[in-house]
Amino acid sequence: MKIDRLIAIIMILLECEKISADELAKIFEVSPRTIYRDLDSINQAGIPVAAVSGPGNGISIVKTYKVEKRLFSTSDITILLMALGCVQSNLPWQEIVNTLAKVKGMAPLDKQKELDFRANQIKIDVSPWLYAGGLSNKIEIIRSAMERQFLLRFDYRDIRSIKSEREIEPYRLLLKSEDWYIQGYCLIRQEFRTFKVLRMQDIRIVEKSFDLREFPAEKMNYAQFNDKALTFAKLRIHEEIRDMIVSRFGEECLTPDGAEHYIAQVYMPADDLACRYLMGFGSKCECLEPEAIRKRMYEISREVYRLYCPKQQKI
Repeated sequence: MKIDRLIAIIMILLECEKISADELAKIFEVSPRTIYRDLDSINQAGIPVAAVSGPGNGISIVKTYKVEKRLFSTSDITILLMALGCVQSNLPWQEIVNTLAKVKGMAPLDKQKELDFRANQIKIDVSPWLYAGGLSNKIEIIRSAMERQFLLRFDYRDIRSIKSEREIEPYRLLLKSEDWYIQGYCLIRQEFRTFKVLRMQDIRIVEKSFDLREFPAEKMNYAQFNDKALTFAKLRIHEEIRDMIVSRFGEECLTPDGAEHYIAQVYMPADDLACRYLMGFGSKCECLEPEAIRKRMYEISREVYRLYCPKQQKI
């Protein structure tokens, strides 16, 4: 948005003694011509901007106008930049570029290089190494609907592959583990629901605004699994997959079982999704109980075997 860019330019000019239009254009990924139009807008707003030509040329705010604005320490600014950088890695929106520029503008000019280095010492990036086709476009449509407070309509395929058309009031984008979800009020089911973005197709914005309801944020943190009955399961796992089991079920579920194995006592849904999760560990995980999960895993194993065994050995 232009107003965000104008504020960011003002923050930079308040800190910098002088900066060129080309440098500003590079920061905000716009043309120098756009920067000059922005500077005209800043002047019209009553903030005196001076442009110096020739040797040592650049743009600056008249020195007598400058105000003290160091409300944050260098450490504070580093943390803000680090957090914004992590957000930008997963949500590359122009508004974040503008916000980064604003925050950098709060730091002393001689600290800029050090800030850039320290802000990049920790990076959180959950985007896939390989491109997940269409995900960014879907998220951008959802974000636009939330920002404008418009309804969203889409085709949805649930975990049981049942298809339906939905219309929702979008409230929150959620990144959980490796997947994006949208949480909102479903006008068909008349309740708040959580939808996996990758299962959404033909997403479109309905240009009809809605009144905000009270969003049950805490309840929605667990809403994805509320309708699944959990079953006690005992697993025998190899130490190679110990960390993966701990990351999902916690350290306390494990007890040693010999030199290289553990017994994991966990609670999980007794469905195909859980069976496929366990199958993903191959021979490093054996479900000891309940018998229902063992039986289903045996059936899935036979189905996989039929796909890959030589033709003469088909069963």
